[in-house]
Amino acid sequence: MRRLIAVVILFLGLARGASAASAKECMDLSASRDQDVDSPSGIRVTVSARNRCQESVDSGRLWFKVKAIGNGDAAMGSQRGHFGPTVPRQGQVETKVFVVCEPGKVRSVSVEAE
Repeated sequence: MRRLIAVVILFLGLARGASAASAKECMDLSASRDQDVDSPSGIRVTVSARNRCQESVDSGRLWFKVKAIGNGDAAMGSQRGHFGPTVPRQGQVETKVFVVCEPGKVRSVSVEAE
């Protein structure tokens, strides 16, 4: 009986890891600076993800990092985040994050899955 319980626990752990990997593989990320917010302490960034797979994805498992890029491709600030809801197949989701930086020196923003 103990062996059966151990096998079930191992299987559930592997299935959970596979689900997180599929979220990263299925989602295409993009980021853009939100021009509706003006702050002296940073910028707000809209992060979008599109599910290119034929199955729903738990996007809450997909963590990302947004970087505010200045001259010379130097990261001036960064912020981690994740999405909340499940994304249906071929669907998309969006969230906003605030990146603390010097807004006047930001030339672009980037996002990468973690």
